[in-house]
Amino acid sequence: MQGPKPFLFAALLGIAGLVQPMAALAQEDPLKWLPPGSRIEMTLSEHPARAIISEQQGGTPGYLARLGELVFRSPLTLGRDAARRGISCEACHTNGAANTSFTIPGASDQPGNVDLTHKEFHFREDDGKFNPVNIPSLRGVRWTAPYGHDGRFPTLRSFSHNVITREFGGPPLDDWLMDALVAWQMEFGFLDGADPFLPGAAYRANCQSCHGDTRQMPPRRVHDVGTGRWVEAPVLRGLAESAPYLHDGSAATVADAVAAHRDMRLTAAEQAEAIADAQRLGMVTRRFDPETLDGDVARLNGFIDLINQQLLDEDGSRADMVGDMVAMEIGRIYRRFDREAAAARGLIREWAKTVARATRLGLDGEHPAARDRLAELRAAIAGDMAQLQAHAAQSLYAAAQVAPDGGEPENGDRQ
Repeated sequence: MQGPKPFLFAALLGIAGLVQPMAALAQEDPLKWLPPGSRIEMTLSEHPARAIISEQQGGTPGYLARLGELVFRSPLTLGRDAARRGISCEACHTNGAANTSFTIPGASDQPGNVDLTHKEFHFREDDGKFNPVNIPSLRGVRWTAPYGHDGRFPTLRSFSHNVITREFGGPPLDDWLMDALVAWQMEFGFLDGADPFLPGAAYRANCQSCHGDTRQMPPRRVHDVGTGRWVEAPVLRGLAESAPYLHDGSAATVADAVAAHRDMRLTAAEQAEAIADAQRLGMVTRRFDPETLDGDVARLNGFIDLINQQLLDEDGSRADMVGDMVAMEIGRIYRRFDREAAAARGLIREWAKTVARATRLGLDGEHPAARDRLAELRAAIAGDMAQLQAHAAQSLYAAAQVAPDGGEPENGDRQ
């Protein structure tokens, strides 16, 4: 049997604290550990639309990718400092998209930009310079190696390792979790957008060789288009959801990004044509989906299955690690209910306690009993849903608005 786990940073968050007795439950906001004015969630009522390749093909992600989704969403993945502040891979790349609202005063010069070597972001890597970069979209990342703005990482694995250990200062991820994290990122596809079309002559002559079109990915080469830095040319598909543009976010619009290409000599008509084609390539038909209680609980149930899988493999230690991540997912649902919804919060708190009981049994080698606790948890969640729905008006779920599912494609940003 293992001794007590060091819940230091998680208890500070008030998330893993959910598994502690009620009197010890912290009500802290992770933003208290960030400078005033910080924003790490894209919106409170909706999120970028999901574009998962296996689902787009009529299937579902396999076990490893589903585990990777949990790892991607968990602040525990990035180490102590990130966990305390509630920052995860998902915070910057929500559903694989770029979080254009992410802001840390001092480390950001505008929403969607962050200086990865600034003391406000990661104090141990402060390089004394203010050099924020734009948070990139990970849509279609399986097709866009190498990685990083300047393409210095040949694989998603090396890129992810650098993010965890250098950008966030966390410990290296165990191989089985890194395998899962990469598998999930490989599931990121593109949103539905413009139908295949032949761009005009101006785009074909000046843009296509670097950025591709709807039928082909761009070649992976670095360029200095006049910004003073060698960077990779991005895929333009889904461009509408990732403003501002360029590696440093210095172009607010597609027109600004085209104008920043100093070596292009275009007439006004050619420039207008190239901009129109780039915008058409960047169209998305459904940009946002609502945050709903049913959706969050369905995702939670899927993550509970991941704990059960470790228990079926009779690996209590891994079940315990997955359980910690699941407890943070429960904490997320908990915090979406107002404090006035005490009854709803009480039910959710019990979910976290049951996860703790199950993983404790797993650590003791009592795997069948641990699986029984998880079965009880699933039944409790199903039975609690009516009461939680009754308290939805006292939660952030009440603000959820259905994202557009038809009509004109969205090309602008949403605040």
